[in-house]
Amino acid sequence: MQKAFALPNWLRFGVSKTWSLLLKNKPTMAAFSALILVLFGDTLLPFLWHILHLAIEVIEMMAEHFLEHVFGVTPRQAEFIVFWTGLTALGIVAWRISYKAYLIIMSTCEAAWQSWCEKAGPAKLIATLKLTFLLTILGKTMLLFV
Repeated sequence: MQKAFALPNWLRFGVSKTWSLLLKNKPTMAAFSALILVLFGDTLLPFLWHILHLAIEVIEMMAEHFLEHVFGVTPRQAEFIVFWTGLTALGIVAWRISYKAYLIIMSTCEAAWQSWCEKAGPAKLIATLKLTFLLTILGKTMLLFV
């Protein structure tokens, strides 16, 4: 009888101990996650996307039923209200995320530019800018003939 409970107990304690060690060590957790994504990424990511989609659908369904029962709108009107509310919320979230990404990219580019200017010196900087300008003009000229 005790042998029947040995495997579940071993799995429970072994998995919990391994999980606690992984959570304490961040590089190991990152490597473990990367390994899982490399091995199972082609099936894991669509599965996670599907789970997220189902969760959103459940929330939308609950919101539609709430609008129908509390405000007395038709099911079609509730669908429209939930759709436009969700689209607006998605737009706001996308706007804020893209703005923060823009600020991070601009600060990173500015820091890289300052670092490069400190290392390069004025003569190399002017030569690089002239070459970049000439290549840009050449590229724009080539676009005229396409």
